[in-house]
Amino acid sequence: MRRDRSGKLATLFFLLLLPVTAIHATEAAAQAPARPKIGLVLGGGGAKGAAHIGVLRVLDQMHIPVDCVAGTSMGALVGATFASGVPPAEIERRVLAVDWTRTVGTAGARDQAPINRKLQGSTYTNSLEFGIKRGSIRAPGGVFKSQEIEELLRNLVAGARYVDDFDSLPIPFRAVATDMMAGEMVVLGGGDLTVAMRASMAVPGAFSPVVIGERVLADGGQMRNVPVDIGRELCGDVIIAVSMSSPAPRPEDLDSALALAARSLDVMIEANGRDQLATLTDKDVSIVVPMGDIGSASFERVPDAIPLGHAAALSKSVELARYALPEAEYKAWRASLTRDYQQPIRVAGVRITGLERVNPEYVRTGVIATRPGKEVSLGAIARDSGRIYALGDFQKVEYSVVDTPVYPTVEFRATEKSWGPDFLKFDLGLGFTAGGDFSFALLGEHTRTWLNPYGGQWRNTVQVGQELLLRTSLYQPLEIRQRFFVEPYLEFDRNIEGVYDDGNKIGEFSFWRGFGQIDLGFNVGRVAQLRAGLRQGWAGADLQTGDSAALAEVSTTHESSLVLQATYDTRDVVGLPSQGGLLTARYQSSGAWLNGDQSYQQAEGLVLKVFPFSGDVLHVFAAGGSELSGTLPPYDLYAIGGISSFPGLERQQLRGTSYWISGTSYYRKLGDIQRLFGQAIYGGLRLTAGDVAGRIDGVDDGAILGVALSLSGRTPVGPFLVSLGSTNNGFWELQFAFGRPIREGSILDAIR
Repeated sequence: MRRDRSGKLATLFFLLLLPVTAIHATEAAAQAPARPKIGLVLGGGGAKGAAHIGVLRVLDQMHIPVDCVAGTSMGALVGATFASGVPPAEIERRVLAVDWTRTVGTAGARDQAPINRKLQGSTYTNSLEFGIKRGSIRAPGGVFKSQEIEELLRNLVAGARYVDDFDSLPIPFRAVATDMMAGEMVVLGGGDLTVAMRASMAVPGAFSPVVIGERVLADGGQMRNVPVDIGRELCGDVIIAVSMSSPAPRPEDLDSALALAARSLDVMIEANGRDQLATLTDKDVSIVVPMGDIGSASFERVPDAIPLGHAAALSKSVELARYALPEAEYKAWRASLTRDYQQPIRVAGVRITGLERVNPEYVRTGVIATRPGKEVSLGAIARDSGRIYALGDFQKVEYSVVDTPVYPTVEFRATEKSWGPDFLKFDLGLGFTAGGDFSFALLGEHTRTWLNPYGGQWRNTVQVGQELLLRTSLYQPLEIRQRFFVEPYLEFDRNIEGVYDDGNKIGEFSFWRGFGQIDLGFNVGRVAQLRAGLRQGWAGADLQTGDSAALAEVSTTHESSLVLQATYDTRDVVGLPSQGGLLTARYQSSGAWLNGDQSYQQAEGLVLKVFPFSGDVLHVFAAGGSELSGTLPPYDLYAIGGISSFPGLERQQLRGTSYWISGTSYYRKLGDIQRLFGQAIYGGLRLTAGDVAGRIDGVDDGAILGVALSLSGRTPVGPFLVSLGSTNNGFWELQFAFGRPIREGSILDAIR
């Protein structure tokens, strides 16, 4: 009984003490210093900004929380991804998985293009496209495409892009851009997160600006490359500022107008960055990453940049350790950031918006995976977006999921090329040999797109040089998917070609042809096209120089022909492809049955297969053509010889009624010019064998064997090829070609 009474007294005493204990605990908590809010500021620097990922890894390893993030350019890319809740290790994994040759470069672009566009530009040596607007020629807003970059941004932040208020992200975030109209800094704190990221990194001239409302936004580095003040305003009691440093240029590096212009932008960016870093206090931490020879455009060196950031952050570990949390507390903070933005969605509908000229039903042909009633991932939607962009009519294609969560509708917003619908392309080709043969080709092409809902195009081509070409055509698809088409056209071409007698040039002829033709065709996916056409016109051959008895002049001849053509093309590029193949064949029947003056048939074909080997390339090819019946007129004889068809022989040295040729070329990569754009220098060895029958000079050499050494490459201004070749019948030739291929007179012209 006494023990029970004692227990009750103890319990009563404890309850009386509780308020006093609580008061003392509250006072102790009030006296404990609150954790300072840490603002992370990530500066710009293009590819160098991948070093930010290394810094984030150190912050994570040291258990340092971040309460807000402000970023510029590449700092905005990394910062927004981190702020959306993605752990540093996952950011590194995603960035290292990026194929920068596709994202920033041009790899894969030709693979996705419709076969009609692929063949239309099959001999262009550059990707420059201009437009005609209000009577003046206009260029695109940026030299480089941004579609793949925008897709990268969408992949990095996933569904976080639908958080309209950046304060509602797991970590509050701000991106800095420049208003190019007002010349002012713009701080982006809401809207589509990927649009803010893209605006912050839109380097003027390189990438097209981002238009938001009445603002034209570009790279934020022009105004605030290291936005310390923005981070402090957002939340930062303490600022951790990360910036990049590169060695100062040498005087000899600034000896051109282009180099000085580029350096002037660097000077401006570096100056505003220094001003911001100067505002840091003793409690802040400045992490400056020395980048060595990694440049802003060195995206292929992103894996090298990440460790540099890691090392620079570790060098500041003593200063950073002041803000580290206990492990359990940090893990709880890290867990609070987790969001699942990758869940697939069940699509209720698909919407196509933003179109003015392009038929939306045609655009829907690129939407394959995103179907109403189906559950699709964001990755599948992204691939559909890429297919729409590959149609070739748009400067960008965006997508979003709207009307969520009850009725999720996928909206594809396609922005048509602002410099269209009239487009201009230009091309240049040069060629010469040690034997004194010089030739050139200068081409201009105009295309008017979307003449009607089926996507009709008016095409006009003018080329001057060794080949004069005038052509106008109307390419008219016959249904929405643009598989079947009709193309009537008018063409006049004249070629100045040499005539040889046993290797000695004895004269030059002008072969000319003017005709009208109408083709009916079928596009087979993205890789093949079939055509059948009827031709009516006139042709002839006129002696220009010399006195050639081997080839007589031909007076004007009325030509009527049936022309069949098939092409299968999977090459990644035309000039010096590194993968894929080409199969093309042509048949022509001319005769009185079509009311022509001459009756003959001919056929010609080519197969090329490209094998990549760790940067090196092997080409294997075979081609042949023959007179099937009748007598080929001089302007339809086959010509072999030249840097494309048979190195070691002069251009068009062998001319006859039939031929066969096969060979292989091995290209050893000697070095990269711009790896991102597949531009490199190759040393090559080519082995060739062939024979021309029915030669106009009456000579029968039998099979001719040839070997050639070459130096070639794809450069920013076009492909080039230097070749030194010889043959077993005593001929040798040093030849050079640049840009657009110079016609040699056989189907082998399609190889380059």
